[in-house]
Amino acid sequence: LEGIKERELTLVTSTRPSQRLQRANTAIFFDAAFDSQYNRSASGLIVKEQEGKIVVAKSILHENVASPFAAEAYVGYQAIMLGIQLGYHTLDILGDSKTVTTKCQSENRDRSEIGAIISYIQGLKGFFQNISFYFIPRTGNIEAHRIAKETLKKGEEQYLEGETLKALCEEQEPNRLGYSEQRERR
Repeated sequence: LEGIKERELTLVTSTRPSQRLQRANTAIFFDAAFDSQYNRSASGLIVKEQEGKIVVAKSILHENVASPFAAEAYVGYQAIMLGIQLGYHTLDILGDSKTVTTKCQSENRDRSEIGAIISYIQGLKGFFQNISFYFIPRTGNIEAHRIAKETLKKGEEQYLEGETLKALCEEQEPNRLGYSEQRERR
């Protein structure tokens, strides 16, 4: 018992790096926003390097979209097309639709309402040396969700990289944290 009294209690935290730091590939985060009143959707795509730095942000508007499920599948297709356009050989594609990411990762033929889109995605996997699809919770996919939602609201597509992307990130960062320039001036 004396040995126990002499021991100091210490808090041990996990030294395991976060999932973001464990990724060895460039990643494309995807999400969709859906407007059921007008059957349209917007795709939000964020490309991040291994270190987590955003290198491209893209949004696309779609008309005549049957369901939110189809909107998520279509944005998965847009993610793989963006990876091909940017010339990546290895890629991780992450989205907050567990069904879509599971079906995209699978080699089985899909017979659901989004089967044709999933088939296109599976056919494009050959453009990559290594490609993986992962489910992430909505909290880990905030940027892609935000860009899809804003695109649907404004009705304007975006493709940002380089300096224009840097300006957008700097503009949105204080707002994301709950600060504004007016508050900081006071």
